[in-house]
Amino acid sequence: MRRALLPVLLVFVSACSASSAEKPVAPSPVAHTTAAPSPSPAPPALTLDEAAQAFRDHLAVDDVARVTGDERWALELARDGQDLITIAQYRGSRSKPPRYTWGEPTLIVPRQNGRAPLWFAAVAERRAPGEDPRQALLVFVQQGGIWQNSFESLLETDLPEIELDPEGYATALDSRDESIAISPHLMGPLHATVAEEGSGGYASALIEPGPHTTGYHDEIASLDKEFRRREVGYDSIFALAVGFPVFAIRTADGGGLLLYSLTRTTTWTPEGTAQGMHMEIPEAARWTIFTEVIIKERRILETQQYVSRVPPRDSTAPAAIIGYDGLVTRGSVSN
Repeated sequence: MRRALLPVLLVFVSACSASSAEKPVAPSPVAHTTAAPSPSPAPPALTLDEAAQAFRDHLAVDDVARVTGDERWALELARDGQDLITIAQYRGSRSKPPRYTWGEPTLIVPRQNGRAPLWFAAVAERRAPGEDPRQALLVFVQQGGIWQNSFESLLETDLPEIELDPEGYATALDSRDESIAISPHLMGPLHATVAEEGSGGYASALIEPGPHTTGYHDEIASLDKEFRRREVGYDSIFALAVGFPVFAIRTADGGGLLLYSLTRTTTWTPEGTAQGMHMEIPEAARWTIFTEVIIKERRILETQQYVSRVPPRDSTAPAAIIGYDGLVTRGSVSN
């Protein structure tokens, strides 16, 4: 029933927002426009106005799902990493997920030919009750005529200037593009390596130190020492989220803005007399783990979504993590 109602509600929302759709969303105030290419590019398969309407429609329908606590409906609007995040939001809140209000978006719409699934990004202020407003970066992918949220992260610093053509369209980078310092398909694995190996690892010079890189390594080392005193083995492994897309966009300086997902799998393994111990469950994992008793192993998996700024290939500057969001999306205990 919900799947049947979704297209109808989308049409209703589109009609309600028709007057606002008449005002095209302005290109990013930080955007940089390049010289006119020659020859003239083909018309875009997705226009700025169409992307703006898709953004408004999606958020309106998503809000209805959140108000009613309808997880199945919400999952029809999500995919990739956001599919798992949505499950965690609903089940972790007993079907009372956070409800957001949004500011006007700045759109990042690549010029696409329509052969692959269409996608676009949007940056908008996200506000939740009791929280400070944050700038969120979202990616939407068209699937079966419906725009689904594939990626959502919170910016921790200003977005770099995006390279735009004279009509306001961005340039998407191939996953194996080599014109930037770190090819998009390699950024996730290198990020995971720095998180595990810290400043002494071989990849540390490629990515700026910080809480989401070398900070993870320091945290893991400290917790490992603490748990060993309690006869508990502790480990935390990072990896590229296999099967989730990597989105990459050209920046005005010739570098790239990269959007990708990692997984973090953390395990606690009691040893010797510690088997059968009680250990408090982290608050974020209480929706998926229901016992504090660990005999063999406790395992928690997080889905993490990152925004990185990567310099041009000829630059000596390191890449930087400029956005992050994530939740515990799975947990288990072996007894």
